[in-house]
Amino acid sequence: MSYRQIWPADWIVKVAIPQAQAQEPLGDFLSRLWWAWLALAILLLITMRWLVRRLLRPLHRLERQIAQVSAGERRYLELSTNMHELRQVASSFNHLEHERLAALEHMRDRQAFLDAVLGSTPIGMFVADLKGQLNYLNPALLELLGLDAWNSAREWWQRIHPADQEGTRDMWRHTLATGNDFVRQMRFLRNDGITLWVEVHASQVLGNEQPLGFVGMVKDITERRQQEALQRWEAEHDPLTGLLNRRGFERRLEEALAEYSKTGTPSVLILFDLDHFKPINDEGGHALGDEMLRRVAQVVAWEVRRSDHVARQGGDEFAVLLPSCTLKQAGEIAESLRRAVSEVTVTHEGKTYNITLSMGVTALQEGDESVETVLARADEASYKAKADGRNTVVITTVDDDLIDSLW
Repeated sequence: MSYRQIWPADWIVKVAIPQAQAQEPLGDFLSRLWWAWLALAILLLITMRWLVRRLLRPLHRLERQIAQVSAGERRYLELSTNMHELRQVASSFNHLEHERLAALEHMRDRQAFLDAVLGSTPIGMFVADLKGQLNYLNPALLELLGLDAWNSAREWWQRIHPADQEGTRDMWRHTLATGNDFVRQMRFLRNDGITLWVEVHASQVLGNEQPLGFVGMVKDITERRQQEALQRWEAEHDPLTGLLNRRGFERRLEEALAEYSKTGTPSVLILFDLDHFKPINDEGGHALGDEMLRRVAQVVAWEVRRSDHVARQGGDEFAVLLPSCTLKQAGEIAESLRRAVSEVTVTHEGKTYNITLSMGVTALQEGDESVETVLARADEASYKAKADGRNTVVITTVDDDLIDSLW
């Protein structure tokens, strides 16, 4: 509505029109400008996009050059821009890349030096990660174990002797879990059928007090083990007959006595010496006596069971330990030994010599606290056999005062 006063006529004129009719001119104007507004908006978007891309062009170049550095296509960033911040970023990146390349070159030099040392050392060495997987075996170790570089890590465990695999794996898992040193001797089976004794010693490697992996050394100790086995054999065996000596026999008798005390497993001891042996030594010499001792040892070892222990105690005195054997069975074995040995002969200057046995047999009993007690009881029985006329087996029963003789 619109009002206006007309003074000459003293009127007030009022004009009223609908709102839609009043806004119609503006609506027509805006409708005519809609396409212009749309074109202007599109133009502004294009202009803004162009400006943003222009402003971000140095950043895109920076991104591309960083990707090229990462791919090894270039070494440093080279930006031509007026943006001070981007120049600082590029300078810092180039400084870090220079330090990284220097550190990488240094690491390569150290790796090459380490490879040369490991490759030239005559000692077998290996490197394992924190999971226990072997990722490097030096040439000396590959040659020692008869492996090739392609499948050495996989074959390593398969080539360990089956009797040693479980214990070795358990100790290796313990080393991985605790970081303690791994030290173990084991047998290793080569492709050519040779069995090696090796000693493995692995230690954890730390960097900045953090575990990095394990480095190990492998030594061939086959000759040493064989020498140790030979020394152990020589320490407990008689060099003339190959039977156990007194030391080796008494150790096995102690084990049998301990087993009897623990489980009640019966064992029997036989002691005997050779009747009429002195004339062989006196008339034929020590060489003939030694020959008789060797033949007696062979016969006795042949007649007893594989689980029994035969010893030459010294001179012409022998001993047999029968584990897991009753006194009755032992008497039968002793009698077969007496008969077999009585047929052994040696000849010197046309004269034939033979011997017999005076044998004492005793079983382990309650109250036997030492091997000396058992030996003394068997020795007493053998003396009685000799006193009874030799070529006799005397068995002591549970009652120490009762002694039976077998002819």
